[in-house]
Amino acid sequence: MFKLSSTLFSITCTYLSDEGQVFIWDVKSRRCLNKFTDEGCLHGTSIAVSKNSQYIACGSNSGVVNVYAHDDCIRETSPKPLKAIMNLVTPATSLAFNPTTEILAMASNISDDALKLVHIPSFTVFSNFPVFRRKLLYLAYCMDFSPRSGYFSIANNKGKALLYRLKHYSDF
Repeated sequence: MFKLSSTLFSITCTYLSDEGQVFIWDVKSRRCLNKFTDEGCLHGTSIAVSKNSQYIACGSNSGVVNVYAHDDCIRETSPKPLKAIMNLVTPATSLAFNPTTEILAMASNISDDALKLVHIPSFTVFSNFPVFRRKLLYLAYCMDFSPRSGYFSIANNKGKALLYRLKHYSDF
């Protein structure tokens, strides 16, 4: 028996257990396609699959977010991450890919303003987000991108939903 930390539905259903085990399920046939351990993870906290099913991102209690190639996770029992992103120092409690799979948002609801955006093709963290002179984000509880990535929204512990315009994208 394991404790479930996070779940999501995608083309293949994916689960992340408390111990860092990732299970990929085919919901239609009700069987597990593969199981692997998130590298270096002792306590899994969040999981996300890119909209094009190219990447799986797994967040951990240490703040490390591992990004894997989805195909490797289906075929291999010990896939190696494409990148281990170590820009959070508190648990990575929320992960979200934008619809074009160019950006991965990662946040922690343990520390104020702990949110980072990662450019996926290069796996570099945007240094200009968030940039504030005073606290504004507080604890990020959930976040998502609009259908064409023109907007990014964050819900925080103060009951606010913050909306940011991403001007790189011309449409909403």
